[in-house]
Amino acid sequence: MKLWLITLFCWSCCIGQNLLQTNVVDFVGVDIYDNYYYLQNNSLHKSGSTNDYQNLKYGTPDGIDISNPLQILVFYKFFNKVVALDNRLNFIAAYNIPMGTDLIASAGENKIWTYNNIQKVLSIYNLKTEKTEISTIPITNKITQLKGNLNKAIVKTETNELETYNFVARKTSSKKLKHQLLPISMHSLYTLQNNALYKETTQIISVPDSINSYEVQNNVLYYLKDSNIYKTPIKQP
Repeated sequence: MKLWLITLFCWSCCIGQNLLQTNVVDFVGVDIYDNYYYLQNNSLHKSGSTNDYQNLKYGTPDGIDISNPLQILVFYKFFNKVVALDNRLNFIAAYNIPMGTDLIASAGENKIWTYNNIQKVLSIYNLKTEKTEISTIPITNKITQLKGNLNKAIVKTETNELETYNFVARKTSSKKLKHQLLPISMHSLYTLQNNALYKETTQIISVPDSINSYEVQNNVLYYLKDSNIYKTPIKQP
């Protein structure tokens, strides 16, 4: 094991990458303060924090939203629950959400975007009042990824369409993705393809094979490969 770690460290140094964390189950993302989050042993971890979050009752999270680092949202699909955590991963509250919810994302204070795979709709749901405020008409193609904020939701469908919906749940844009891998935040400014990171159409940096997921924050590329998280600085074109 020690020899493997030494080899891994030397390899990462030689190609200008910094190894941040080993034995990661899932890379959750990076917040605006450059903290990275990951799942390990059924627990949510945050870099620079001595706390981790684990819920023995609900088990492994089905989704985590870190777009607001002061109120992290943890989704448990089977239990129809969303748990809110503070910036130290301490429990704030647990909320009931509609049955059939497959995906969630932040929609501003006390609100979330939800995708209901039974009704095939994208909605804005108020966590405090436990009421759905607005919904789309039924969406033909299943949504597989969802990110959001106060103003919009960004979704990826099973047919590889990247779509945007505005704050009144109306679709405002759609484009076909080919073989690009988007960042965890689904910010389409960056894409990963052919072992390279692109900003729009400009290649920024070459990257290793078999990257599972990645994020770009403050001119740093963070990525998950072979259960390890790495980071490397990038230069803007």
